[in-house]
Amino acid sequence: MFRYLSKRLLAIHFTAILAIGICIWLSAWQWNRAHYVAPITKVSGVSDFNQLSPLRDYLPPTSVGVPTKVKGTWQENSRIEFTQRPADGTKLIKSTQSMELNQELLGAWVLDVLILQDGSSLAVVSGWTQKSITAPAFSGTVELNGVMQPSEDVPGLKLVNNIEQLTTNLIVENSRTIAHDGYLVSTSKSDSLTLVSPIFTEPVVKGLNWQNVAYTFNWLFFAGIVAMMWVRVARDELEFAQIAKSNADLGHDNES
Repeated sequence: MFRYLSKRLLAIHFTAILAIGICIWLSAWQWNRAHYVAPITKVSGVSDFNQLSPLRDYLPPTSVGVPTKVKGTWQENSRIEFTQRPADGTKLIKSTQSMELNQELLGAWVLDVLILQDGSSLAVVSGWTQKSITAPAFSGTVELNGVMQPSEDVPGLKLVNNIEQLTTNLIVENSRTIAHDGYLVSTSKSDSLTLVSPIFTEPVVKGLNWQNVAYTFNWLFFAGIVAMMWVRVARDELEFAQIAKSNADLGHDNES
């Protein structure tokens, strides 16, 4: 029994148990992330934007289409117009639109960048217009109601007519500070623009995150490898110890 508790073997046991424990902990963490749904706190009938759209993170599916309120200052020279779009965003989804869009009902979604009070940037679709020249650029400080939408390059979303996508990467390129993922569709009326109906009007239903599930089993696999290495190294160490003991006994017998 004591041969399994030599100083070298104790060090090997400790290192192996620690490594296996870390692998199992990481596996459990990834499994938890696979089921993770970001909590949303409601404030005065709308949801807290800071929890709805966490900075430096992807927009949670449960945050899509949830009413929220933001306050900030318009960034100068940040306007982008996305043409060939109807005012009703639901008509942009390929799976629900079997025919070509009516060209007479197409116009531009008007997007500007709003710098929030914490210094971060948020893309805001303020409305729709068929005559973009009549839509003056925004300036000053404003408080808006709206709903969050995911980046339009999100997997599974296909838009009709191969129109230009409104993506977070494009927003980042036009923002002067760190930008939130996705964009806000304003529900606050504007004199010069027609309100846009967002593509997604309610939270996106999403099951397990299969990437995190794969990571879960990867870490269990690593734990298994460490366990096998632990057995192999401990066995080799015992063999070396036995050989050393045999050589020492042989030397002692020769001296006698």
